[in-house]
Amino acid sequence: MSMVQAVQPEILARLGALSLTSRQAVESILSGQHRSVHHGLSVEFADHREYQAGDDLRHLDWLVLARSDRYQIRRYEEETRLRATLALDCSGSMGYGQPGPTKMGFARSLAAALGFLMVRQNDSVGLATFDVRVREFLPPGSTMAHYLHLLEAMFRTEPGAETGLAAVLEELASRLSRRGLVLLITDAFDDPEALINSIKLLRYRKQEVRLFQILDPRELSLPFSGMTEFIGLENEPRLRFDADRIRKHYSREFGDHQSRLQSGCHACGVRLEVCQTDEDLFTVLGRALDSR
Repeated sequence: MSMVQAVQPEILARLGALSLTSRQAVESILSGQHRSVHHGLSVEFADHREYQAGDDLRHLDWLVLARSDRYQIRRYEEETRLRATLALDCSGSMGYGQPGPTKMGFARSLAAALGFLMVRQNDSVGLATFDVRVREFLPPGSTMAHYLHLLEAMFRTEPGAETGLAAVLEELASRLSRRGLVLLITDAFDDPEALINSIKLLRYRKQEVRLFQILDPRELSLPFSGMTEFIGLENEPRLRFDADRIRKHYSREFGDHQSRLQSGCHACGVRLEVCQTDEDLFTVLGRALDSR
């Protein structure tokens, strides 16, 4: 399957139309209060002008004064573009889904669609692929050429290795020096408390965070019957269980994990969007963009 097929261009066309007719809603919903991301941002340097009586001396360019003995005021223009980073989980568990779409395939398409929307809005978007470490990091850019570079990177990355969300997000926090938005796309199969603590670090570093949890519907219900062999995707041993006998225990453990994840996200002001791989991608995007 090509990158173009995987991104589903007809969905992107519909999404592009949505951004034109519902720009305000898209900005506030996608970024989790998009304006709050920009409020109070430092501003970008534009040019100089001659000093005039009454000008704030804090804007005087002392380097120009030292070099040329000229009093020049630095002028700025506010930065209005959102700086977003797509954080794409490429750990082994994201390869689950056969038969049917894998979590990785769904996550790639979701990341591609979100990136497309932001570039269409002239926002900047970057990419971080990871498992136990950041595999590849591409800083945010706002051109279509940059977006295509992101697509190439995310679609050549295959799932593998174990999950290490907490350590990865801590590394990512150290790389993101400017205020922005992190769109975390993962199955979140890691310790919820460790994950939430690393998200808090991102928040402390002035990053808004949106968490898209990608799940296969079979992970929610364990629909298998009789003796079933379970093959670990992250170097776990193969195990055989009577699926009917362990279903109740599995449901209890899975429900506890989800409850801890949801309450942790709520406590630190992070929106959690649970997505199933059998859902239509545009339906997921519409829910994420339109529901307040």
